[in-house]
Amino acid sequence: MRKIVVFNYHVLLIFALLGVLFMPFSFRNWHFQMEVTTFLFEDLILFAASHFENIKVVNQEISSDSTTHYLLFFVLLMVAIFLATLFSFFNFWKTYHGRIGKIIQLILTYYLVAIMLRYGCDKIFKMQFYLPEPNTLYTPLGMLDKDILYWSTIGTSYVYNLLIGLTEVIPALMLLYHKTRILGLFILSGVLINVVFINFGFDISVKLFSSFLLFTCLLLLAPSFKKMFDFFVLNKATALPYLTGNNLVASNLLRLSIKAILILFLFTESLLPYLKSGQYNDDLVPRNYLHGAYSITAIETNRTQENRPNLQLKRFFIHRQNYFIFQYQDDTMEDFHLEVNQAQKQFILTSYEGETITLEYNYSETSKKLEIRAKELDWVVSAVSLPWRELPLIQPLFHWTVDEI
Repeated sequence: MRKIVVFNYHVLLIFALLGVLFMPFSFRNWHFQMEVTTFLFEDLILFAASHFENIKVVNQEISSDSTTHYLLFFVLLMVAIFLATLFSFFNFWKTYHGRIGKIIQLILTYYLVAIMLRYGCDKIFKMQFYLPEPNTLYTPLGMLDKDILYWSTIGTSYVYNLLIGLTEVIPALMLLYHKTRILGLFILSGVLINVVFINFGFDISVKLFSSFLLFTCLLLLAPSFKKMFDFFVLNKATALPYLTGNNLVASNLLRLSIKAILILFLFTESLLPYLKSGQYNDDLVPRNYLHGAYSITAIETNRTQENRPNLQLKRFFIHRQNYFIFQYQDDTMEDFHLEVNQAQKQFILTSYEGETITLEYNYSETSKKLEIRAKELDWVVSAVSLPWRELPLIQPLFHWTVDEI
């Protein structure tokens, strides 16, 4: 029975390691991961998909929560079972499987540190849950998707972002020291359970990745479950084992060198971009030219009454990620990729089909009026900038008592 449990645990360790190596994640300093994953597993994924009638692969790219992403996990699990079975026939594995298991555990631990420091710092510096864009603020509540609603709501509070960022950074730092590693994993498991619930509850498309992080955390905690049960439930005095790698490398110099390289990688992934830019609160980062919301005040055309375009425009927005967005009278939106030629005072809009529209613009700093002209379509739209940063949702309001409201 014990051999079966040990075998299954090694299968899960190998599966987690494969997930670390091949699950697509946008590391800042590890750009080749996606190419390696595609090269090694794309054919296997498509082969697996062809044997399931109810599974259709619309896009072959392995992106977050895509069909191919789920199939990748299935393939990695099959590979893990195969490798664990194959290794069990070798004397080297029988002799050193415990040591190899500890090495994998350390790799998984530092992987969790890297991911949680990255996500935690992105929250602390307001990069992940950024301030809602003007087009979101002027979208009726009922027309927002749940994930956008959640993202935007959290993005309005700097204090909450700071706090939830610290709940990820602190246990991640605890994982770096072997004496606080188990406690850090215990705290982190609670944090990740909440993250998974949010992703499922608000239909946020990192369900599989967050579930994998929680699985990895619980997998590292698994050897301590019995002693944790004895302590928390049975009130027994017990000592938790250290999850350490001090005895894996004999040379102190080599061990310290490896740890220094890992910490440098963690630093460059999580903190270095903010130190280089000098921006520590994304709410205060300057936006792109003419960023904001504009309310339509007039639409003019030289066409005859029967040939006039029925634009039905209500507002338009210039998004910080270089999108130009029209809002129509029924509150539906249409967006285009935006390039701004300030020298010629032109907006160049590109649709998803690749069609381009060139708009001439004229902006007055004093009156905050923006006029856009489409010569080919023969219309001129006049608009005025809206004070979107003065909306109640954006204000840093706080009340100790209801009497202050």
